Amino acid sequence: MRFPFFPFTLRRPRLRPSLPFALPLAVALLALAGPDPAHGADLKQYQYRQTFISACRADPRTDVIRTYWKDEAGVPLGTFARLDTLLRAQNQEMLCATNAGIYDKQLQPLGLYIENGNVLRKLNTRQNAYGNFYMQPNGVFILGEDKAYIVETSAFSAEAERWSALSRYATQSGPLMIMAGQINPRFDPNSPNAVVRNAVCLDAQGMVTLAIARNPISFYDFAVFLRDELKCSDALYLDGSISRMYPTLEANIGPAFSAMIAVMKKPPSQ
Repeated sequence: MRFPFFPFTLRRPRLRPSLPFALPLAVALLALAGPDPAHGADLKQYQYRQTFISACRADPRTDVIRTYWKDEAGVPLGTFARLDTLLRAQNQEMLCATNAGIYDKQLQPLGLYIENGNVLRKLNTRQNAYGNFYMQPNGVFILGEDKAYIVETSAFSAEAERWSALSRYATQSGPLMIMAGQINPRFDPNSPNAVVRNAVCLDAQGMVTLAIARNPISFYDFAVFLRDELKCSDALYLDGSISRMYPTLEANIGPAFSAMIAVMKKPPSQ
């Protein structure tokens, strides 16, 4: 059952909802529109069934999208607050960001991580291990010069030279949630396993969306939302209960992250 649509939008740097932010629980899933070229990336709030979802949509052809892991001293940034401080020192403005995948206790990405063309962590091709990262198939989110890709790990491995050459930034995680419009067949529509989750996905126009379910949702239901409502053809799961998104009230409450994906305000033309 679906309720009527009541869209509202949050845009950085000023938050300008077209309806009040506090909406009753009965409000249905909110509609997604394309980004406003004057403001770049768009952050919108949705309700899908009983789950509130934040989604930041950006265009890799015109918006500044990249990953961050460590500061200049080689220390993991860990929080959006520290990332924001770093970017402001570089005269950059962060519009939205989320954690970029699963990591170990030393805040190291569990799989492939490429930053500014440099491979800082190698591709992890291990299978049959415990944890969401190893749920098959898993994959890699890649940012090229002006295009983004989501590639299955085995496909990346088979053409490693090609994909590595295309990758300015990349992060590996798992599982893949949607592949060419098809939901991962391992996802159970009746699964009771519901937690906070975040993901990155691509639509047919090549737009990148960072999305987070801010209260518990199953893999299957989150994938349905990404495919049917955000029109994503490919989606990669990033992480679970520790996940957060900037800007939200809880953005800097919780454990430190490893890498993060961020969208910055495009600098003015020279």
